[in-house]
Amino acid sequence: MHLKSLLAPVAAIALLWSATTHAADAAPTWKRGIENQRQADLGDGTFLNPVFAGDRPDPSVLKDGEDYYLTLSSFDAYPGLPIWHSRDLVNWQPLGHAITKNVGAIWAPDIVKHEGRYYIYFPARTAEARSNFVVWSDSINGPWSEPIDLGLGGYIDPGHAVGEDGKRYLFLSGGAYVQLADDGLSVVGTPKHVYDGWKYPESWDVEAYAQEGPKINFHNGWYYMTTAVGGTAGPPTGHMVITARSRSIHGPWQNSPHNPITRTQSKDEPWWSRGHATVVEGPDGRGWMMYHGYENG
Repeated sequence: MHLKSLLAPVAAIALLWSATTHAADAAPTWKRGIENQRQADLGDGTFLNPVFAGDRPDPSVLKDGEDYYLTLSSFDAYPGLPIWHSRDLVNWQPLGHAITKNVGAIWAPDIVKHEGRYYIYFPARTAEARSNFVVWSDSINGPWSEPIDLGLGGYIDPGHAVGEDGKRYLFLSGGAYVQLADDGLSVVGTPKHVYDGWKYPESWDVEAYAQEGPKINFHNGWYYMTTAVGGTAGPPTGHMVITARSRSIHGPWQNSPHNPITRTQSKDEPWWSRGHATVVEGPDGRGWMMYHGYENG
């Protein structure tokens, strides 16, 4: 299936082409499944957002050859870290779960592949504590390892990256990053602050700055950091996606002149609090962005 066209960028999880964006003004009409769920695929090479309806926050997407794998926040539900598979970023099928041992409420994971092995990095919290963990598997279908506690209790939303030095890093909330051991299963040293973020105008109605969800891509000699700011639980115009780039994994990071990349600008829009994105190359070779939001009302 070719990703040819895009209606207004709406979504529980939406899909947005990262160059030009919007098309039709007409109200969208979804096909419906056997449980009346919305179906994104229109069957003619086009689709309607959202590509995931329902409660699907904080999507992380991995391109693995011709396959795409996605996981997302599972919060207090166990088994947790559901894994979904697609060949076109529009039609998704569940594969299973990556965790059964309860380590707390899970949110904002990052699914990656490094040297043939799959990893999911994620924060989790209980009433007593919070930390960051990793699970790994040599097959996307499992079995997955037991969760390994990485520490880093003062941070959330880990995002994996490999630097120009070949070393592995986790980017964290608040603009911090920390080196990983070569096997990706422990940290080396302590987190350092590397990115101050992009500051939106003071007049914008937001919840809090809340710099979180960093995802790193490498493209044409640049590292790109895609980040969420503005908070997720406040006004519908609060949440947004920003991006910055650097020649080095260690910075300095230059903010895009196009920030914010996407944002709900008015409470009159049909989809609110749009943010927390992963950028991924689509089957058409273009860059696409998957992010979350919730319906007006």
